[in-house]
Amino acid sequence: MVLIAIASLVWVPLGVLIGLRPRLAEAVQPLAQFLAAFPANLLFPVAVVTILRFDLNPDVWLSPLMILGTQWYILFNVIAGTSAFPSDLKEAASSFRIRGWQWWRDVMLPGVFPYYLTGAVTAAGGSWNASIVAEAVRWGDAEVTAHGLGSYIAQATAAGDYPRIVLGIAVMSLFVTLLNRLLWRPLYGYAERYLRLA
Repeated sequence: MVLIAIASLVWVPLGVLIGLRPRLAEAVQPLAQFLAAFPANLLFPVAVVTILRFDLNPDVWLSPLMILGTQWYILFNVIAGTSAFPSDLKEAASSFRIRGWQWWRDVMLPGVFPYYLTGAVTAAGGSWNASIVAEAVRWGDAEVTAHGLGSYIAQATAAGDYPRIVLGIAVMSLFVTLLNRLLWRPLYGYAERYLRLA
């Protein structure tokens, strides 16, 4: 969730700025979709070597691998939301001289929030799956392991310990279900009730 928040702080403003420029949006959206499909495990050797070389904490430095391929869903959904934002509302905001933080808070962020939410849910779901391979990384004889549910499942799978595999997957499924019910569904309800543009 921390990584989703950090990715949101980076990609929401950039996605809006890109989405306001149609030619740039046309060029960036396919790139973001390619990056979302890019196999993050190609960067695992770099992560292992870097962590071992600088004696870094795997619990911290393996975490970015979880969101590496999924953060792009936030970007291209925000670009899509900004591109779909009604031009008459943009013109009205300009006519009323709504600028700066007020423009972000009252105009653009509410307008792209439903799109952002779709990207964030997709990124979060992908990150859960990615944690299984990102928390226990091997390159040659070197292995770096973080402490987390993903590494628990990966180690149980490598050991062929089916009861632990089932337990790990059940716990992960429970986490995902609880997050959907307690966080994402209420946010979708809020967006549907208060932030619909049509």
